[in-house]
Amino acid sequence: MRCKEGAMVTCRTRDEAALILAASHKEIEPGIEAIYRVRTAHENDEDYREPVKLLEVTTYTFPAGIQPVIFRACGGIPYPSMVVEVTPDEYEQIGRGELPLPDEWTLDSEPIGIGAPVGSDSGE
Repeated sequence: MRCKEGAMVTCRTRDEAALILAASHKEIEPGIEAIYRVRTAHENDEDYREPVKLLEVTTYTFPAGIQPVIFRACGGIPYPSMVVEVTPDEYEQIGRGELPLPDEWTLDSEPIGIGAPVGSDSGE
């Protein structure tokens, strides 16, 4: 990935990679309402084979369940990435346990980079 000025973006950790990916995805897809980091118990910053996983809640997709799309490492991000796009309704189903995530996947409780949790009320 390149910054707007053309400088190469590099990252040293999975968290940095997730933030860079989330910002770039939000920039090109305005329908994204929130992006959550998906974690597994066995991931670590030294394992460059395990992808950085993001769950993107977007109005620009259709209900299809959990369908991961994998991208190779490139552009200063040394990890491959995996993106799962879900509709706001599917995200709510995940929260209620009606749409299960794959084994060993856990969602961060707060979105990364942008957006408030889908379905949250400002008074709660």
